[in-house]
Amino acid sequence: MRYLYIVLVAWMMSTTCIAANIIELDGLSDDLALGQYVDSVRLTRDNLGLTDQVRAANFVAGEHNELNFGYTQKRVWLRLELSNSSNDDIERVLNIRYPLLDTVKLYKSTSQTPLFTLGRVYADKNDQAINIPASYYIMPILVPANSTETFYLSVESDDSIAMPLYLTSQTSLVRQAFHYSVNLSFYFGLVIANILFAFFMTVLLKDREQLYYSLFMLSNSFIFFAVLEGMPSTIFDAESLFVNRDIIAYVVSASMILFTLFAASYLKLKKHAPRAYRLSKILAFIMVLSFLLCFILPYFYAITLSTFTSILVGCFYGAVASKYVQLGRPGVKSFILAWGLGVTGALVYGMKVWNLVPVNFFTSYGWHIGTLFEAAIFSSMMAYRAAQDRKERLIYLHELNKKERDLRHTQERLLETESAAKADLELQVKQRTRDLSNILAQLETENRSLAELSINDGLTKVRNRKYFNDIYPQMWSDAVAEQTPISIILLDIDHFKKVNDDYGHISGDHCLVKVASVMRQSVNHPIDVVCRYGGEEFVIVLPDTTQQQAFVLAESMRKSIANTIISSSERAFRVTSSFGVGGIIPTEEIAPEDLIAQCDAALYTSKRNGRNRVTVADDIATSGKGVVGE
Repeated sequence: MRYLYIVLVAWMMSTTCIAANIIELDGLSDDLALGQYVDSVRLTRDNLGLTDQVRAANFVAGEHNELNFGYTQKRVWLRLELSNSSNDDIERVLNIRYPLLDTVKLYKSTSQTPLFTLGRVYADKNDQAINIPASYYIMPILVPANSTETFYLSVESDDSIAMPLYLTSQTSLVRQAFHYSVNLSFYFGLVIANILFAFFMTVLLKDREQLYYSLFMLSNSFIFFAVLEGMPSTIFDAESLFVNRDIIAYVVSASMILFTLFAASYLKLKKHAPRAYRLSKILAFIMVLSFLLCFILPYFYAITLSTFTSILVGCFYGAVASKYVQLGRPGVKSFILAWGLGVTGALVYGMKVWNLVPVNFFTSYGWHIGTLFEAAIFSSMMAYRAAQDRKERLIYLHELNKKERDLRHTQERLLETESAAKADLELQVKQRTRDLSNILAQLETENRSLAELSINDGLTKVRNRKYFNDIYPQMWSDAVAEQTPISIILLDIDHFKKVNDDYGHISGDHCLVKVASVMRQSVNHPIDVVCRYGGEEFVIVLPDTTQQQAFVLAESMRKSIANTIISSSERAFRVTSSFGVGGIIPTEEIAPEDLIAQCDAALYTSKRNGRNRVTVADDIATSGKGVVGE
């Protein structure tokens, strides 16, 4: 009973600690979401800072890990209590992982002067700000030993206040910033690739529909998300409020104008749905009006207007595309899929900023993911549309040529009725021409086969010595002109004569074929050239490859050959290989043969030092030792 009483008292004490929302820093994890540990209240915006009225306000305890107050014209106050029961001062970082905040101020409970003033709306040039390469705000906090500190955080924004708030260590902050940078680089890398592809198709096809799509991608998938992630401030150090915030409303409206033009063109509304086409023109006018109103309205109302007009565009084209599916129009399902993914991502994000769903990874980045899939599918659609248009043009040209041939045949038949002898002569000439064309076609095929045989090794199917002698000087000249590196790998099968003696020449040939196959599978680039240099010796030419990269490839190839089991005539064995590697950025003063000579010397060093190893040409001048194999 005594022990039960002790446990009950301990449980009551722990419950009291939890209810008090005091965070004990000693032994705290590196990354703590503060949503359930902070109290919040919404008050009227003013310039008074932390006053007694704020301290006495009716704060409400948090219920979720992530904080989301949606769009609000109020100032949000957060209260946080930190305790340090250790004998050492503890420093932690208050981390707001959300860039779209106008003003963030951190106060100690005992002071009306903020410790930090951050955000997109700069009061003056003396505000404290920590310049870090990430789209979030950080505020270091020091809690002295054996003390409890209360902090107040004031947040204002005309955007949604959906702010993940964390208490982190410096180590966790660096790790999180790295992960964020990698994810953002991956997203923008894919987006830029799609945009470049779209502009390439625009230039290639000179098509207005492609231009609409390219500009839509640029504004919707790049500029919008670049501003949304705070890139103008964090990367370009731009302090303009317009660039960091207000431009979002303009970009949203401009994106929807461009999409309206693109969708009307892609769906061919003017041809297949004149009524919908007229409505799309009205919709475009509404979006233009929304764009112009952004110059007049305050940001809060401008972004709200842009959001609702965007929803209108989404609903309209969703309805039109659905009707097209019922009518069996080609390519519409892909359009619905792409547009639907983008709209779904935007809807999830919009529900988050309006505080209809909780803040988490999927609600924060659902729009990013949706636009990635949208861009990929739209790009595929445009490429497919371009291919179909080209196919239709080719079919039209073929039909036109067929009609011309039919007309020519009709004229020939008329001439045949006038002169039978002339017709017979023409038929004979045509027959001889067809026979000659067939003969020429056969000769061309045979010439191609002979040309292929002349440059390939008949046994190993890699290029032969003659091809190497022809192509290597050309590749050297290209490297000289472009000032890019070129590397050579020389390879010799160790104790190949013993393979022939022990297993027979058929097994030796099978060994050469296996080694050549490993080499072909190991090279990284289509422009790399694998040649049989002679006997059991091979050479690999690696343009635009440094000596170190060639060494890594040779070492990987050496291990693959050593691990390859060669089976022939019910006998299995392994072989090893010796390598000589050299690489250089060539100049006019250096002959191509010099690099081969260096690689040959390196190969000789590999054999002399025990074989089954890779020797780099530079190593001969230093230690004379290669890289020992396993």
